[in-house]
Amino acid sequence: MASTLCAIITAYLLGALILRADFQVERTRPILGPLLNGLTVTAISCLLLGTFHWTILLSLLLTLVVTAAIEAHVTPDSTTLFAICHCLRLAAFLAIAYYLPDAVKNGWWTKSLKPDIWRWYFGCLSCVAGVILCVPVGSNVIARLISRFTNEVREYDISGLAEGGRYIGYLERILVMLLVLINQPSGIGFLITAKSILRFGEIKDASQRKVAEYVIIGTFLSFGWALFISILTQKAIGHWIP
Repeated sequence: MASTLCAIITAYLLGALILRADFQVERTRPILGPLLNGLTVTAISCLLLGTFHWTILLSLLLTLVVTAAIEAHVTPDSTTLFAICHCLRLAAFLAIAYYLPDAVKNGWWTKSLKPDIWRWYFGCLSCVAGVILCVPVGSNVIARLISRFTNEVREYDISGLAEGGRYIGYLERILVMLLVLINQPSGIGFLITAKSILRFGEIKDASQRKVAEYVIIGTFLSFGWALFISILTQKAIGHWIP
């Protein structure tokens, strides 16, 4: 079950988030976009699973097309809908892995790779999935969670580099994951302190309290998300590579 779930989730993250083309998310193509996205994920799942299991592939395609179509037609900017659709996808992935737990055992990778290398293969898939969840997915999740506060700080001049905030978030979450994976979580305190000095040093006016609170909320969400995903990734890798 774990191997099937690992391959499906990694394929979904790669196909739906990393390799997703711009035309696949345009609302002007409400049918073609979800279909192409679903086919992309299905093809990557076939490759990572190492088997052409039509039940798994068809179930994945239907799940992705239906949930993507819902997102495209019903208030796509809704955080609640965003969470519901992803929970539905996760539930479908779990159901597929539960009912077809041995799908990978008869696949190409199991037959062609030695047991030790086979474990490293799924350990690497777990690491790839963890990095995607921690960095780009984390950026999307945090942006949605703090969107309700964004309008309140628009009146202040907090402009910087066009993508500066995004890349700062990427770097801090990558560093948090790295520190957790090498069993040096104490270094995270140094990162929080350093960011606090650098970011809050810019806020010198007491009237900018909203900006300070906005930055604090975003910072704690970013570090909290990174810690949560990093620990899950560490456990997943440890399952395959003791």
